[in-house]
Amino acid sequence: MALTSLKFYSLLTKFTALNGLNNYYFNSNKNRFRTNWKLKMYCLIHHALCVLAVGRMLYNSVGDLRVSVTVLTMGATSAFCMQSCWQKSQGVRKLASGLIKMEQKYFAGKPSGSLLTRKFTFKLVFAWITLIRIHLFYPLYLKRILPNYFYLNVGSYWLVYNMLLGEVLAFYCFVWQVCRIHKLINDDMTLLLTTSRQTYRLKKMRHCLKLYAKLLKLCSQVNFEFGHLSVAVLACKSWFQITFGYEIFQMIAAPDSIDLNLSMKAFVVTSYILDAINLLYATDIAEVFGAQRADSQRILRETNRMDRLLSMFTLNLALHPKRVVFLNVFNFDRKLTLALFAKSTLFTICWLQGDYNKIKP
Repeated sequence: MALTSLKFYSLLTKFTALNGLNNYYFNSNKNRFRTNWKLKMYCLIHHALCVLAVGRMLYNSVGDLRVSVTVLTMGATSAFCMQSCWQKSQGVRKLASGLIKMEQKYFAGKPSGSLLTRKFTFKLVFAWITLIRIHLFYPLYLKRILPNYFYLNVGSYWLVYNMLLGEVLAFYCFVWQVCRIHKLINDDMTLLLTTSRQTYRLKKMRHCLKLYAKLLKLCSQVNFEFGHLSVAVLACKSWFQITFGYEIFQMIAAPDSIDLNLSMKAFVVTSYILDAINLLYATDIAEVFGAQRADSQRILRETNRMDRLLSMFTLNLALHPKRVVFLNVFNFDRKLTLALFAKSTLFTICWLQGDYNKIKP
């Protein structure tokens, strides 16, 4: 099912609503967002259970730095998700509505291109792999860390982690849709450069610039709505990289100090690699966004007839962030991924040095 399909948006909003991320869903048959008191009550109960789950796991992990920090990072992510769900402005809903309206009105049926289609397919595959890994294999790994009240711990972990996964998937889909619309506008602009009819070109150019202006507002909204959430998710992902990296270093340097069987060792190594690839693909789509912005500026420079409207838009384009920027502090790109990997590795090594006397053979 294509990401541009209304049924996909309907399934996505229902999946996120099931995980307590929004108290509404998109009805593909009536082509509008719907909400009701039952869904709001479900989200309220879901959030209450998440708070209890985080509190219970945090209480159970007193004295265990690894589990405590894991629960804290996941709990912080859940708190931002809950705040986003109940905010009065419902900015994420407005963002989704704006993208859907632009898609339906101007770009329905147009191909996304092989690059974006491939990235979307890979991301969905990795999302399914993550679901299987977390729900089927991670409970066995969790039993070793928190052996008491196993089923309660697994249920608590599922509640919180599903919320995190749903938020990451929703963010990726929004950025992907922004990149698709940006690409299609750039394609129309490029085609206009080869048109000899000046009157037609100017009229069409004005239309493209209006679409650009709408898209820029949606881009700024993406940066604003997912800013704090993304910082929490990145912190959570970074800590998972540190903890799995810690155990991988133990397997290599001091295998006798770790009580993992072969299957669990394979799970740890696989999880480390898959989380790294997932993070890389998340920043990779942000790199595509930056490339599309660069193409827009190139197209505007190559336009021969620059009237007042075009000059004003060129200035407007220059004032907007050229990349996916969070909290006006950092760019979400491959450099950020590499920086996170480097910091995670550094903290892992520091942790190992602190535990040297405990794990040395």
